[in-house]
Amino acid sequence: MNAITGTYNIKVHTPMGVEDGTLKLTFEGDELSGSIENSKGSTEFTGGNVEGNEVQFNTKIKTPMGRLKAKVAGKIENDKITLTAKLPLGTAQIEGNKVQ
Repeated sequence: MNAITGTYNIKVHTPMGVEDGTLKLTFEGDELSGSIENSKGSTEFTGGNVEGNEVQFNTKIKTPMGRLKAKVAGKIENDKITLTAKLPLGTAQIEGNKVQ
């Protein structure tokens, strides 16, 4: 198992407030996959990329306004993850720590 694979407790900072969630990442071969879960539900993704400690993936995040497409990119340093999700209506900052 590599340093990126694992479960992260995250906080998603949106214009509507902070949402707690869980991000699960799996990096096998050259593909990043996983799931992102919040109080609205869980969404899986595949086809992400990893370069060094930088990660990037596309997903749909469940929000009070429905499922929104998100381009997520950022970095993982030690056990801390810092990401930015680009959404149709702006951006959301995601931060968290690895728990497994």
